[in-house]
Amino acid sequence: TTGLAQPEFIGGQYTVGNDDESGVDGPAVQIYSSGTPITPLIMSSPDLIGSNNGCGNNAGGKPTVWVEDAFIEIDDADIGVGDYGISLRYSSGSVTNSEISVNCNGIDIYSLKSVGQIDYYNTITGNEIVTTDRTPITVYGGAHSFIRDNDLSGAGGGSGIAVFSSYAEITNNDIGPIGGWNGLWMYGSFDVIAENNTIFDTNREAIIAGEYGSNAPAPSASRAFLANNSISTSGQGTCTSSLHFNGQFACPAVMAYRSGLTMYDNVINSGGESDGIRSIGALLDIRRNTWNADGSGAVIKHYDSGYAGDQQYGSLAFFSENIWNGVGTTYNITKSSVTVQSESIPSPPTGQFPVILSWPDQEAWPANGFQNGIIPTDVQECSNCDNLTPRNFPLALSMDNNSTVMTFAGLANLDRSSISIQTQPTPYAVQVRRAELVKFQALVNGERVQGASILIEDALGNDMYDIDTLSDGYTPWFALPSDFHLDFRGLGGGDNPDGFADDEFEDSCSDGIDNDGDLVIDADDGDCDYTAGTRELSLYRFTAYKFGFGLDSGQFTLDDSSYQGTANLLNLAPSVSITQDQGHSFRKIVNITGNAHDGILASFYPSDEMAQWDQKGFVHSIEVRDPFTSDWSDAQLATDSSGSQFGEVTSSNHPFKEWYYELDMSQMAEGDYVFQFRAFDGIDYSPISTISIKLNSQAPTVSVNSPSPFSTHSDDTVTFEGAAYDYYGCPSQCGKDISEIYFQIVGPNFQVVTPVSGGTSWSWTWDFSGQPRVVADYTFKIWASDSDFCNGVIDECAPAELTLTIDNSNSAPFMSISEPKESDRMPVSEESVFEGVARDNDNEVTRVDIEVLDTANGMIEVHSESVIEFDSNGAFSSTWDSRSLRHNSEYQIRMRSYDGFDYSEWKSVNVIADNPPDAGNRQPVFDQSGWVESVTLYCEENSQSADRCTTFEINLLDFFTDPDPNQELILSVYDDEEIASDDEYPVVISISADGVARYNPTSMAFFDPEISGWSINDVVFVASDQFGSKANSIPMSIEVIAIDFQVDVPQETRISEDEIAIFSGIGLPGRTVTATIGGIPVNNTVVSADSTWTMGIPGSRISSSATPQFMYGGLEYDGSKITVSDPSSSATSFLAIIVIVVILGMAGFAYFFIEFEEDTEPEPEHNYNKNERPHEDESRFIKDDDHPGWLWDTEKEEWVEEK
Repeated sequence: TTGLAQPEFIGGQYTVGNDDESGVDGPAVQIYSSGTPITPLIMSSPDLIGSNNGCGNNAGGKPTVWVEDAFIEIDDADIGVGDYGISLRYSSGSVTNSEISVNCNGIDIYSLKSVGQIDYYNTITGNEIVTTDRTPITVYGGAHSFIRDNDLSGAGGGSGIAVFSSYAEITNNDIGPIGGWNGLWMYGSFDVIAENNTIFDTNREAIIAGEYGSNAPAPSASRAFLANNSISTSGQGTCTSSLHFNGQFACPAVMAYRSGLTMYDNVINSGGESDGIRSIGALLDIRRNTWNADGSGAVIKHYDSGYAGDQQYGSLAFFSENIWNGVGTTYNITKSSVTVQSESIPSPPTGQFPVILSWPDQEAWPANGFQNGIIPTDVQECSNCDNLTPRNFPLALSMDNNSTVMTFAGLANLDRSSISIQTQPTPYAVQVRRAELVKFQALVNGERVQGASILIEDALGNDMYDIDTLSDGYTPWFALPSDFHLDFRGLGGGDNPDGFADDEFEDSCSDGIDNDGDLVIDADDGDCDYTAGTRELSLYRFTAYKFGFGLDSGQFTLDDSSYQGTANLLNLAPSVSITQDQGHSFRKIVNITGNAHDGILASFYPSDEMAQWDQKGFVHSIEVRDPFTSDWSDAQLATDSSGSQFGEVTSSNHPFKEWYYELDMSQMAEGDYVFQFRAFDGIDYSPISTISIKLNSQAPTVSVNSPSPFSTHSDDTVTFEGAAYDYYGCPSQCGKDISEIYFQIVGPNFQVVTPVSGGTSWSWTWDFSGQPRVVADYTFKIWASDSDFCNGVIDECAPAELTLTIDNSNSAPFMSISEPKESDRMPVSEESVFEGVARDNDNEVTRVDIEVLDTANGMIEVHSESVIEFDSNGAFSSTWDSRSLRHNSEYQIRMRSYDGFDYSEWKSVNVIADNPPDAGNRQPVFDQSGWVESVTLYCEENSQSADRCTTFEINLLDFFTDPDPNQELILSVYDDEEIASDDEYPVVISISADGVARYNPTSMAFFDPEISGWSINDVVFVASDQFGSKANSIPMSIEVIAIDFQVDVPQETRISEDEIAIFSGIGLPGRTVTATIGGIPVNNTVVSADSTWTMGIPGSRISSSATPQFMYGGLEYDGSKITVSDPSSSATSFLAIIVIVVILGMAGFAYFFIEFEEDTEPEPEHNYNKNERPHEDESRFIKDDDHPGWLWDTEKEEWVEEK
């Protein structure tokens, strides 16, 4: 099977066969890339028949079932014949309740199956596996397996279970008899847990942790944990190691080689003359085991490669509460460090010693660079590799590099006189350390702490133990040296050295160690006074710590008795903070957020370990006392939103790094509420953090007093007045939270939402003068907003609605033509005259458009212009050069007026041109000197004014000339018939008779409503004489930029009385911008050619503070509020305003009630206004279209009435 197939095979017989056609020989079943973690491929009760060729390399034996890169479950399989049973490679699954009888390996498990970041393992359960030659179960290549409840036997040339560089949990298996080698064979970098197994009748070592044979791979960091197993061997097997044991020796029950081995509560039976356990450079933790052996109990030695200069590795071992039966020498220790406590040492046979300590090499000391020194074996292959320190290992991973050391405490039937020292007579080659039993209790706030780490250091800071407290808060008893004994040459009081460290003065005053940390050694230490019966006692320091509980440290001095100490852990209280500020406003649902941490929190941690050390715990919960909870015992709990797992502290995250507490208060009255928070780290509470919040549970309401619904309004404005109500602040300050009043206005092609300043009483005036000049109904929705409701949208508010009729209609202007008259024969001239009268009933005429059309040539426009200056009675006059008109040709002259909103009807007259022709002709000439190839114009984007754009004009006769005297050129815009993009250019660009070409971008609106399409590119002008000779110009491009009027925030909004607030912005070039304060003009300026403007408002014109309004194009825009810092200026400005108001009042009174005697001889009408103005230079007074009837005095910087 392959391709993620997920079949279920029930029963059936599968036989290893041969494909006669292809000659391919393979397993009975081959499975590739099949199954999924949820739906594996299943084989139930298959009958499998394999090959029977043998196990040799060339024998041709095949696996009966081959599984690769698949998920599979095999149950109740029967393999009665076969070379190899089942091979699981890069796969995950199970083999259960099966019977496998094969020649070679029963089940091979190689590596594991991974999907993404998830690893999947294998389970081998309830099987009976018998092999003739090889191993029933092998686990290798980084596999991860669970091997349970299996019966494994045979293995004439193999072991029961082989684990190579893999992880395996081996439980409740019967392993044996094994005819070849070991019950459990572990080598490479393995990590194995073996519990409740029965291992028996093995031909070699029942347990081997690390391969020591000559062909074995190099030692790697590894460990095994054995508990509650029954282990037995006949002891008849012979093992060999010339390197480590000088040849053959009886195979022990257990062999540990350069690995970590933990053994708890096992029963070991080693027959013949075999030893219980042998160790070569291993890490041993051996507790509560029963050893039945006729040889030595424990043979513990170092690893030596045999090559000079290579590092040697001593065994580091801890033995406690073991039972030794029938052994000769209980401990035979060479170049290693062993601690033994709480045991009864059997008496050895005559001529033997219960304990032998040896250092067979030369002394390791500074003079020879500690050559032949020893260190513990490695527990990590690399800095990022797994740490394979033996589980629960109590000792620090260190040892004296120049001594064989035995530390003992609480041993029955053993004293120093029975410890044989077998070494050269060097001072420090062997140390016998008499120890005392010590245990520590860890408490926090008087409560016992389980799992607290107790680190013990000697007086010089060397680590001795790292041991954890048990469920009762106490550590197990452990041995700490209280006296140090050397078999020292030259000491008095005995025959030294004599092979024993039991003579007078062989104690801590002659051990070469500073035991009490006072930097004075042996006899130089004042504590060494034999006459007083004192000696140097051992000082130890402890550090107790448990993450989440606290830290404690201290020291104690150990005398010749056991010691019990107490570590009172000091816990750092957690901290909690709230994100929101005091008075934060919530709408119905209160959602308070914050941060919390335990201990000390830094802004950055380079590693998880640094974060855990600083914080020393984690926040378990955050309690909340809301306004409705009177006691902390009834407190609510906040929610952890950090994404961290409970108890997980990393460099970037921890529990309750972010948290929130949510409470639905939609049914509660609006007001201020107090919440209290405190964090709990399992031990202590943080200080209480308190926040007062503002609750908004109801939307504000609004009422409108005026205007009345369905009323009609003209005169450009309508004023709204009304009231608003909000419950927050009641009963004394109802409505204090009201922020703005919103108006939603909907009319013809118009919709806007406008906020205005609000309060319990409000008023606002809408200026609708900019709306279309029609009578139309507008719908108004008005609502109030507060901190949380209806800001910019209606939301839950109930708006007040009314419909008003807005009369903003406009009367179209009208006009008449005075000159020329219909059917006149008009002599051509440089100063031909247009005259007429244009008037408007409700506005002012702003422009008259004049066009001259050639009726004989399809009404082609030959001249156009606009008049913008009018007399008070509407009369206008303009001169033009008509010499280009053809002799005896008919032309139509038409005119229309414009009032800013509407046009009048066209008025027209037809005339005959009188222009006799001249003779002779030469081609016109174009001179490009001074020619402009690019022009920039500006248009107001949101304006309905006919003057919304700047225009461009150029006198083409400055560039085109006719060399023939008295010849008139005909100027036009070139239209290339090959392209369509310039078809509109002759229409939108007008050329007057005097040679001036004009472009008003608004003329493009007919073709493209978007300003972005009003730019024209590569316009070519053509000059023709009357005989058809032509000359073209260089192309010209005109860019049109859309703008909106803009008032920028000034750099300084607080000025002194003698300073000037500088305002600037953007507008249409040539337009006037007028600043007013309180309706009084204070300054004006004209927008510059680049569309920017700047204006200063003196501080002297501002009373305390004011928000200037800027008049532009008939509309008013708000500027930024300006504050004058000099308080005395307020009164001055106020008096100035009063004086202006009084003057204006007097002027109005005089205008209406004082009669003036008129001169009997009327003056000419066109001179009237000029003669009535002040006699000063007219340039001093500036007229502004936005302020009719007023002039700006540029010297006095004030407005004066126009007379």
